[in-house]
Amino acid sequence: MKADEISLVDISIGIPTVPHDISLKELKDIFDELGIYRYLTVLKGNTPIGLVYRDKVEKLSNEKLIAGDIASLCCRLRNTSIKKESLSGIFFVLPLEREPVIVTDRRGTYLGVLTYDTVLHYVTHHREHILPIMQRVHSGIGREEFLCVFGIKGLDKFKDTFGTEKVESVRKILLEDVKDLFGEEVTTIPERGEFWVLTTDPPSKEDIKELFREFHREYALLFGEFQNLFVYGFCINMSLMDSEEKLYSLKDELRNRARKIEGSVFIVHGLQPKLVLHDPTKQKLITNIKKKILADFKEIVESLRATPKDMWEHVLYDMFDRYPYFELFYIMSARGLQITNNIINPKVDYFVAQGKKGTDRSEKPYFRQAVAEGSFISDVYLSKATDDFCITVSESFNYEGKTYVLAGDINFKQIHRLVKSYKETAV
Repeated sequence: MKADEISLVDISIGIPTVPHDISLKELKDIFDELGIYRYLTVLKGNTPIGLVYRDKVEKLSNEKLIAGDIASLCCRLRNTSIKKESLSGIFFVLPLEREPVIVTDRRGTYLGVLTYDTVLHYVTHHREHILPIMQRVHSGIGREEFLCVFGIKGLDKFKDTFGTEKVESVRKILLEDVKDLFGEEVTTIPERGEFWVLTTDPPSKEDIKELFREFHREYALLFGEFQNLFVYGFCINMSLMDSEEKLYSLKDELRNRARKIEGSVFIVHGLQPKLVLHDPTKQKLITNIKKKILADFKEIVESLRATPKDMWEHVLYDMFDRYPYFELFYIMSARGLQITNNIINPKVDYFVAQGKKGTDRSEKPYFRQAVAEGSFISDVYLSKATDDFCITVSESFNYEGKTYVLAGDINFKQIHRLVKSYKETAV
């Protein structure tokens, strides 16, 4: 092993083991004898099959149970050596915040257990400059702070074209833009190629859009011929987090969502998560698409206005044939109460929640804006109906002296299809 490397077994704990077939009574006796251990490793032969926890054992009374019945499965990892400066990357690839990880040799023989606290101890010694942000993140849970994370997607292809040195140049562009935006300490997470900031004030939508514009301006000056590089990011309201497990699970989910969406994207998490989008190659196209959606929606509203009220739901079902990119419609009264159930496109192949008559939507932007301005098209946000990103279009109209508001949702995947089809039509 090289001097700048460290073996996983060297930073793991030698948790005592028990055979998988010992009885519950014997297991309780072992815990009483050992005293200080919260859990033990269960072996079948020399192979670890999981961990058995003291608090779980103490609650059980069925004497027929054996250790193998009670053991909790957990991640197993073959022993390897990693560079000391990469130790903090273990936190991002292993579920250490939620459970320990068992270390084995290449034959699967048990060697020890990795825990969050022991890895953090070694990170303290070898990566002191990264520890403050991790400590602040952990201590910030439940507080009115915001964790903002930024990274770049598309770097693999970029690296193949321009090389590693140019990758670092691009990351430096983003780092400087993030520093300019926040004016606070920005921490680099090398293993992820990300930049983390903890701030008391969340960035505004316009701030993020300006960061995207600035990054793409600088990037285009240097690498204008390469169009497939974009920024991703997300912001987590720490006051909504109640555990490290929830925080890290959400962080992974938001990162995965952001990396799958085309263009530069920033997810603002909250009670109703939203997207901030920017794609310099499609800005004019997106504007035209929005105009098309609003024009189509006006035609749908005119069809309602020309039809008896008791036929409105039938009309809206027919509209899915003409405008299949909508996933659902519903109508609200002048007071913002939903007067139809969610009318769902029968061709959607994913779950859509059944919104019901009587639901109060009077405080929703798509209701208030449509009443005030006639029509409205929302930013992209996370729909409670589908647990996926969507936009909502709405328009108010009069029928027999009363005001109503029609709303329609469009799944984010359909927006991508609209962009593609519109582009092909234009060509």
